[in-house]
Amino acid sequence: MISVFLVEDEIVIRDAIQKMVPWGEYGFELVGEAKDGEMALPLIQKLKPDLLITDIKMPFMDGLTLSRLVMNELPETKIIIVSGHDDFEYARQAINLGVEQYILKPISKASFIEVLQNIREKYDKENAQKNYYEKFQKEIKSYEKNSRRDFFEMLVSEEKELQKVYEKAQQLQLSIMAECYNLVLFSIGSDKVNEMIGDSYSQNTADILEIIDIVFQKSKDYLLFRNQMFSYAVLVKGERGRIQCLTEECMSRLQKIFERQEGKIEWFVCAGEPVERLSQLDRCYKIAMKSFAFRYMGYSHIFSYEKYQETLKQNEERMNLENIDIDAMNPDIIRHFLCNGLEDEIEGFTKNYIQLIGEEALRSRLFRQYMMLNVYFSTVSFIQKLGYDIKQVEGELKYICSDNIEQGSCPQQQIANVLKKAIMLREENSRGRYKHLIQTAVQYMKENFSDESLSLNKIACVANVSANHFSALFSQEMKQTFIEYLTGLRMQKAKELLRCTDKRSGEIALEIGYKDAHYFSFLFKKTQGCTPSAYRSQGENKNENDTNI
Repeated sequence: MISVFLVEDEIVIRDAIQKMVPWGEYGFELVGEAKDGEMALPLIQKLKPDLLITDIKMPFMDGLTLSRLVMNELPETKIIIVSGHDDFEYARQAINLGVEQYILKPISKASFIEVLQNIREKYDKENAQKNYYEKFQKEIKSYEKNSRRDFFEMLVSEEKELQKVYEKAQQLQLSIMAECYNLVLFSIGSDKVNEMIGDSYSQNTADILEIIDIVFQKSKDYLLFRNQMFSYAVLVKGERGRIQCLTEECMSRLQKIFERQEGKIEWFVCAGEPVERLSQLDRCYKIAMKSFAFRYMGYSHIFSYEKYQETLKQNEERMNLENIDIDAMNPDIIRHFLCNGLEDEIEGFTKNYIQLIGEEALRSRLFRQYMMLNVYFSTVSFIQKLGYDIKQVEGELKYICSDNIEQGSCPQQQIANVLKKAIMLREENSRGRYKHLIQTAVQYMKENFSDESLSLNKIACVANVSANHFSALFSQEMKQTFIEYLTGLRMQKAKELLRCTDKRSGEIALEIGYKDAHYFSFLFKKTQGCTPSAYRSQGENKNENDTNI
C-alpha cells in the first residue's frame, strides 16, 4: 500500500477528497490529515508517507513552504498540490520544487483517480528499479567478500609478499596500516556432538552473520573475513597501547551478539597474540588456530590467549596418572572433531589433545594403549555412522593405532593419522551426498541463466537445501561463489553475442538476465577487463587482420 497524507484547510473539501476515492482498491492508504502545513509537518515527519496531497493556500504555512520542507527532509515522498488559483507563478514554483502534479479545483473524481493511477505506476516502477539495484548491490558485495577471503589467505600465509599484500588491500579499498595487529577467530554451529556443522547452517546463522557484518563495517579498527568454510576471522588493528583493549572489545561484541540467541546456537571465540608487523600475522594466526582447536575439547564460548597459555601450563604440571583429567578422555571430544574438524586442523588438535591429557601420563605403556583404543573405537563408530562397511578400513586403522606404541613414543602422529583417514572418508561421503545436488543446480543454472529473477534462493529450492548451506557447499565444491558462476555463464553468452551479432549492449543485457545496460557494462568490465564495446572492437580488428593475411 502507498501511504497518503492529506493537508487541506477547508474541512468540506478535505472530507470530499477522502470520500471521493476508494483508496484501498487503487493501492493507497490514508494514514493522516491536517488543516494546515504547520500542524501537518510534525505528523509527516513521524509517519513518513509515500504521497503528500496538499492545498497551496493555507493559513500559518502554505502548501509550497510545506512541500519545500518535506522534499528536503523526505526526498522520496511524492507530492500533489491542489490549488484553487489558476496562477502561473504558483504552478511555476511547484514545478521548480519537483512536485508530481499541480491540480486545479474543482477536482473531478475521474481526473483525480487518473492522477493517482499515474502516481502508482511511477511508484511501482521506481520501487522495482530500487529493488533491482539492491539485488545487484548484494551481488557486488558477494564479489568483494570472495576477494576479501582470498586476501585473508594471503595475509596469514607464511610466504606472503608484502608489496602484493598492500597492492591487493588498495585494490579492495581496505585500510591495513597500523602499529599493531591481532586476530580473533569465531565459529557458529550446532552444540550436538554428532551433528556436522553444515547440517546446522540455517537462516538463523546467516542472520547472525549479517548482524556481525554490519557491526564491524562501522569500525575502522576491525576487518571481517571468512576463515574457513564455517568459521570467520576479524583482523584487529590499532595503536600498540590499545591492541589488547581492542581485541577484548571485539570478543565482547561477538559474545553479546551470540548471547542474544539464548542458547539456540553453539559458538566459540578465541584470539591470537598481538604482533607489531603485518609480516608476523602468520605467527599470530598459528597461535589463534591452536586456541581455536580447543573448541572440540569441551571448552566453549570465549577462549582467550591467556587461557590457552594457562591450559598449556596446567598440562605441563601434570606429573602422574592421578592428575589426569578424566574428561579429556571423553569420546565425544574425538567425535566432535571428526564431525566438524578440517584436515589442516588435525596437527593442532592432536597436539592440544595430548597436552590436555598430559604427556607424563603417556609414559605408561598401558595408558597409551588405553588412549589409542579410545581413539580407535570413537573413530570406528563415526565411520560406521557415515554408512561405510568398517571391514574396508578396519585393518588400516588397527595398524595405525598399534604402530610404534611398543617403543614408548608419544602417539600424537598415530592419532593424527587415524583422524586424517576418518576425515578423508567423511569428505568423500559428503562429496557423494552433495555431488548430485551441485550437478542439479549447475544444470538448472546453465538452462536458466538468462532469467533475471534467478537467485541463490531459487537455486537452493531446486537443490532442496537451505540457501545459506547451499551457498557454502557451492563455494567449496565449485571453488567460486554462486554469483561468480552465474555471472560467468552470462558473460560467456554476452561475449558470444558481441562477437557474432550486431546487437546493442542494452539488448544483450536483457537477453542474458540484466535489466540495466549500465550494470551489465560494469560487470563485463569487472570480469573481462574491458568494456563490451572494446571487446567487440577487438574481435573486429582480429577479423580484419585475418582478412589482410
